[in-house]
Amino acid sequence: MENLLRYAEKLFDEVEIAVYRSREVSANVELNEISMASTRSGAVMVIRGIKDKRLGLAIVDSDEPSRVREAIEQAAKMARLNSRDEKWVSLPEPGKYREKPKPNYELKEASPDILVEKLVHGIRLAREKDKNAVVAGGAGGVSWEERHIVNSHGIDVFQEDGASYIYFELVGRKEGVVTPGIFDFDARRDLNLDVEGIVERAVRKVKWAYSVKASKNEEVPVILGPWAIAGLLSYALLPAFSGERLVKETTPLAEKVGERVASKVLTVYDDPFHPLSLEPAIADGEGVPTRRNVLIEEGAFRGFVWDNYWAKIYGTESTGNGKRDLRSGGINIGFHNVVIENGKRSLEDLIGEIKRGYFVDGFQGAHSSNPDNGNFAVTANPAFLIEDGEVVGSSVFLIAGNVYELLKQASEVTKEQTVMPFMTSMTVPHVKFENVKIAGK
Repeated sequence: MENLLRYAEKLFDEVEIAVYRSREVSANVELNEISMASTRSGAVMVIRGIKDKRLGLAIVDSDEPSRVREAIEQAAKMARLNSRDEKWVSLPEPGKYREKPKPNYELKEASPDILVEKLVHGIRLAREKDKNAVVAGGAGGVSWEERHIVNSHGIDVFQEDGASYIYFELVGRKEGVVTPGIFDFDARRDLNLDVEGIVERAVRKVKWAYSVKASKNEEVPVILGPWAIAGLLSYALLPAFSGERLVKETTPLAEKVGERVASKVLTVYDDPFHPLSLEPAIADGEGVPTRRNVLIEEGAFRGFVWDNYWAKIYGTESTGNGKRDLRSGGINIGFHNVVIENGKRSLEDLIGEIKRGYFVDGFQGAHSSNPDNGNFAVTANPAFLIEDGEVVGSSVFLIAGNVYELLKQASEVTKEQTVMPFMTSMTVPHVKFENVKIAGK
């Protein structure tokens, strides 16, 4: 890397080289059968150079020095053709990094056989627990990545780590009722995936779904599960914390630092070092040290997150939230592991106190939410009716509103947290909301 950096410095005023070496193993399930298992590995190198405030980017799917040199030259040609970016200040400087977490090298050597064994075990368990249920889909995966980032200002940071996940989608058929797809999953930084727990939770929800209950227009307490919370917040809320949106005046959170934007029961922060984090990165995609960034503290908005480019334009410092897009090579503001702080009581405790309300396991349509104002309209499916402290069946209904108004209606969060490896990586409890208006369907 040092020789490549010295070569690139001859062509640019400043330059950054990032290499990502990865290995992924996976296996898939379709209709109670293993449909595919694979192993993939490779390397991607990204060159980002600046000459006279002109940016040149190049990506090469190899770490072979001769091909990387060609990519450096290609980036230099691009820089000469591009327009000047008068807002450009500089690439980041080195910082102080936390101690690297110890990698789990078992993940680096994992084979598809391990995943196939776990998936087959899950299929058998599901069939044993409910003969009317079909494992319609599912997958398991193990990823390993080595990241090395250097730049001409002295940044030189290397990290390696991995994670695994497994999920099942069950569909039940009983007495003319076909349930919606019921998902459950587990993800962690080792191979001790909780197949039994996944199946037990999924089968329980399938059995709830055999009893279909009509929904109606009403105002009721609603408990949102981790999948529903992560889906809604990823699209309706989290983009608003981007410093880029503050500069471009497209965030509803402008000039609201310190103001209450949610219920006092909600504290939200981005923390790559949380115990459940799947990627405890010590540096972001630009080599800037990562840290815990509080977004909402007991309902009050605490601040935005930044990458190097937008922070310098605004006159502040990067919060270590520059995320590399390996398709384009560019850097965007993103999150490492968004955490909603947990509470003290269990999901069962919350359900047991509801006379009439709903537990929502997932949302459809969250991707159409508008982060510029927080408005959303979603279908709650699967959703489960609660009466007198017991789940009595499944239902479907609509919820439309504003995410900031909804967050102010939160009344409690559970002690259990689930790490979400999909969409924005999040660590999320169940959250109870009061007086939610729903539209029957």
